[in-house]
Amino acid sequence: MKRIATVMVAMCALGFLSSCQDTALNYYNKGIDSFEAGDTALALEYFKKSVDERDSDPDAHSNLAVAYYHAGEYEKALQELRIVEEYTPSDPHLHFNIAEVYRAMGHYQSAKTEYDYAIRLSPEFVEAYDALGKLLMDGGHYASAESNFHEVLAIQPAYSQTHLNMGWLYVYVGKYNESTHYFYRGLKVQPNSIYGRIGLATSMARREDYQGALGEYRKVLGRDKNNSEALFGVGWCMNELGRYNEAEYSLNKAIEADPEYALAYESLGDLYFRQQKYAESIGSYRMAVVLQEDLADAHLGLGQALEAVGHLTEAEESLQKALYHDPDNAVALYRLGQVHALMNNKARAQSYYEMAIEKSVGDVEFQSTIRSAMQSLSEEEAE
Repeated sequence: MKRIATVMVAMCALGFLSSCQDTALNYYNKGIDSFEAGDTALALEYFKKSVDERDSDPDAHSNLAVAYYHAGEYEKALQELRIVEEYTPSDPHLHFNIAEVYRAMGHYQSAKTEYDYAIRLSPEFVEAYDALGKLLMDGGHYASAESNFHEVLAIQPAYSQTHLNMGWLYVYVGKYNESTHYFYRGLKVQPNSIYGRIGLATSMARREDYQGALGEYRKVLGRDKNNSEALFGVGWCMNELGRYNEAEYSLNKAIEADPEYALAYESLGDLYFRQQKYAESIGSYRMAVVLQEDLADAHLGLGQALEAVGHLTEAEESLQKALYHDPDNAVALYRLGQVHALMNNKARAQSYYEMAIEKSVGDVEFQSTIRSAMQSLSEEEAE
């Protein structure tokens, strides 16, 4: 049996394979036709029949694994691939496919092991290097991810997906000029990549080029008007530009497209806080942390909004949660100092101010604000 050229987007290395028997080949062809027509359920039935016709054929099991994968039945996909492994244990593409299934299941260490094995079997397997780099990047292991991406580009300098992944990597580590460079290179080859366009827009927004970012987000919305990330991006940029009505509209559209979009609720909280709409701000921040409890900035925003309306005990609780998720957050430490100053806990306020100074080295303007607060506290104690 031969591997044909059909490539699946969601599982790029796992292609369909033809059958050596006429009946199996007939089911195979019907499965391909059904899959390409978007009928995954029907394709799955045909590939099951292909396996029934020739259970000892590893290629038939590979076809079935593809169908199970795209149907979201990852355990069954893995079972089929393990059957294939009995016949071709040293096939690097097989281990890449197993890694992809583990990744979809959220078993990241198992996925890493399989990607590593695929690379050992085929040292120039650029897709495996790239996928492993993306896995490491998503887990916050940026230095290791960067190393894998450089391995890809050393083998295949024009590999566009790695350029896009490098763009995102540099967004995460705050190197926005470098990220923009890589996004442009990747988008030359993949101009319709939503992943790349949103990355480029995000990089521009982080450099405060909000107009440029809006242009990129709108390109995405021109192709997918309900793309929640692009709608969020437009709302975020509009908020930064002070165009609050447009920002509110876009952020609510993002939430309509994805009701569990925690960052959109957080941005709505920021938007309302800037307008001193504290009740609305508190509601939005609360929703953000319900949906994603580890959002330190949302806890910080909630703490500041609660402080603004005089709910100091609740404000302290929220600010402590911000610190729990981001122990080096100088703003949260400063706000805790402010809350304790308002509660007349001067010693604790002083302690938080000092920690905020320590954590904000290099930010001269912010340190000046903290020192002014400390001076005011000293003056109150002297009275």
